[in-house]
Amino acid sequence: MPKRIGILMPVMTDREFIRRCMFDHAKKRMRDPTTLPALMHADACIDQAVHWVINGDWTPSAPIHTQHYEHSNGKLRDIDYVPYWPDGVMHWVLIDSIYDKVVPKLDPYCVAGIKGRGPHAAAKRVQYWVKTDYAGTKYGAELDIHHNFPESDHDFIKYGYRQLIKDRYWLRMADAVVDSFPNGLPIGYVTSHWYQNLAMTAFDRYVRGLDGVKHYYRYVDNIHLYGPNKRKLHRALQAAMDWLAAAGYVTNTSWQVYRTDYIDADGNHKGRAIDGLGFVIYRDHMILRKRTTRRLMRLCLKIKRRGGKPTPRQARQAACRVGQLKHADEHRFRVKHVDGVVRYKNIRRVITNG
Repeated sequence: MPKRIGILMPVMTDREFIRRCMFDHAKKRMRDPTTLPALMHADACIDQAVHWVINGDWTPSAPIHTQHYEHSNGKLRDIDYVPYWPDGVMHWVLIDSIYDKVVPKLDPYCVAGIKGRGPHAAAKRVQYWVKTDYAGTKYGAELDIHHNFPESDHDFIKYGYRQLIKDRYWLRMADAVVDSFPNGLPIGYVTSHWYQNLAMTAFDRYVRGLDGVKHYYRYVDNIHLYGPNKRKLHRALQAAMDWLAAAGYVTNTSWQVYRTDYIDADGNHKGRAIDGLGFVIYRDHMILRKRTTRRLMRLCLKIKRRGGKPTPRQARQAACRVGQLKHADEHRFRVKHVDGVVRYKNIRRVITNG
């Protein structure tokens, strides 16, 4: 068990720290009606935030509910969010006050929501495992938690971050945020994935130490294990599911153990490539998922019909999609479908002016 973090109140009540939290995270919330008034009266807001931290009489606001349809996977998400002031600022005070101290205590391959630990970096690491450790990645196992955030147990979450943090001022505010939502953790709160990562740290250590698990990473609620022995990997996967069941989570029935991709004596690919983190990882190369390449092809055709002049929305989409290509072995695809149609200078100019 790592040493717990304490004495956070001097940081949380530092006026310059709170000011930094306010202004650093206001850029993406300028459409919120509470953002501009809070920035115009920053000193008064900082005084109020310091008072709330010391006295513990901050009452979180009721969440604002909306729905968002994700075209990439066809899911309709229930999103709950809070106004920038006071809740948004107080959430960032909670997170930024522990960030530098708590990140080293998390599992090194606890992916997403942490600077430098995005899906691209994790995919490169998995590709390195596959290329350099043939025996250790001979078999793969995948597991998915059903409705991870909505079905998180409040007692489990509180117990989880108490294993890493002991400052009573921080815990008092963190408990207030958790209790402000009736069931589970809300998708849309900046604190939710941090609470989840803190609570799942014990699970990460447990799974990594199981017999037969050579490599492991967790991308939010997607759990991936790799090892040299299929029977041991089955037992490790069952132990992981038992641990999650004891914590109140339900796992999807789509769990699987499979033989990963390998190259036979004739030079043909056998087994199954690793599909995760937005990529398909083979033994000797890595490509984008098929649905990602199809979306990029359709986008390039739309821009081509407009004479190579994208709309601001298309320019933002193209910048995102083309940026993914540099992380994959997609040279021929890029030459055939992207080059000559999507020019980075053009889309950058459209984004800047749009």
